[in-house]
Amino acid sequence: MQTDDSWKHNVSFYTLQALFTSANRRDDFIAVSIWTIMLLYALISNMLILAGIARSSTMRSATSYWFIISIAICDILMTFISLGHLVPATAFHEEYVQFKSIRNIVMIFFYDLFWYTGVVQLGLMAGNRFVSIVYPMEYKHIFSRTRSLYLILFGYFLGFLVSLPTLFDCCHTLWDSNYYITVYEKPDTLYKYVDMAVNSISLCMMIISYAVIILKVRASGRAMAKYQLTIRTRQQNALVNGVSLSCQMSECGRTSSVRPPRSQVSKKEMRLFIQFFVVSLVFLLTWTTWQWLPYMSESKWAYFVMTSLFFINNSVNPTVYIIFNTQLRRELHYLICRHHVITTAQNKRKQTLFGRGIAAANKIETDFQNNTRDDATKSLVDQAGSLSSQSHGTIDEHVRHQLLIKNLDYTDKDTKISAV
Repeated sequence: MQTDDSWKHNVSFYTLQALFTSANRRDDFIAVSIWTIMLLYALISNMLILAGIARSSTMRSATSYWFIISIAICDILMTFISLGHLVPATAFHEEYVQFKSIRNIVMIFFYDLFWYTGVVQLGLMAGNRFVSIVYPMEYKHIFSRTRSLYLILFGYFLGFLVSLPTLFDCCHTLWDSNYYITVYEKPDTLYKYVDMAVNSISLCMMIISYAVIILKVRASGRAMAKYQLTIRTRQQNALVNGVSLSCQMSECGRTSSVRPPRSQVSKKEMRLFIQFFVVSLVFLLTWTTWQWLPYMSESKWAYFVMTSLFFINNSVNPTVYIIFNTQLRRELHYLICRHHVITTAQNKRKQTLFGRGIAAANKIETDFQNNTRDDATKSLVDQAGSLSSQSHGTIDEHVRHQLLIKNLDYTDKDTKISAV
């Protein structure tokens, strides 16, 4: 009887285990499928960003795009690590990599290195936009080519220093494939405060820089609106009083003239500001979710959302740049649809040349008709002139003949008189 009970207990245990394993495999399949699609999109889009910037000499020479290139490189490397380590570990668990293996430690170290580097680059981008909009006259000096390159290299060096402690026993960060999240091997490690400090400092730089930029843009907009209102008011007064606007705007009737507000924000700078601002908002969402979501839920699907936000952060940067950057979008359109663009340009050129040929032929035909008409008219005029000259000659000869006859008559009369 006990044997039968133990057999039934073993059967139920193995049945539950099989059901649990099948459910986990289904969850793993869902997570792996979604992450693979997200990561492939992030990889392709970031590579397109690099190719588009590399094609344009204008973007290559602008130091603002150097930070975009640096962040795209970090996103690409993190995507490679995710596709080569995190996704297979989630799909095959211990069969692919052990939880406390050296490979797991090293791969997460490299992932953290590029993550912290990207975080530092976001802070530097915020500073770049701050100087460009608030202090535009000092921008070329502060963010020169040499200094921008040093700042980018400093970002990689700082990311390396921050992630270096994860190689030591006190600060190991590991990928937990059962809960779809990276965890500290020792939950009470002090390294988590270093992580929090680096992200917080970069986040504070973004908030302060973009807040000042927004205030600057608002003040600039108000100044321009006031200037335009003043111009419209003076135009109306000029129409009513019959005074020219140039006289009103000059110092002939006033002690001072109205001048447009200085340091207006260009549309190009505003577009770059919007791009960096949206990217920073996504980083803020990712980091804050990482901080508070574990305290609200310990479900692996909550951790799945947290990890997915990191992958979204890798893909949102190129998406924002493609949407808001017209020049980059134009380069990508030529790169992807090059054959179509070339064919369209050639067809337009052929149509233009064909149209020019038709126009030239019509002009030649018109000129020929005009020349023929002019020649005919000239010949008629010449014929008329010759006829008139001939008629005049005939008349002159007739007059001479009549005069000769009269002279002969007078001569005969004189002869007769002398004879008598």
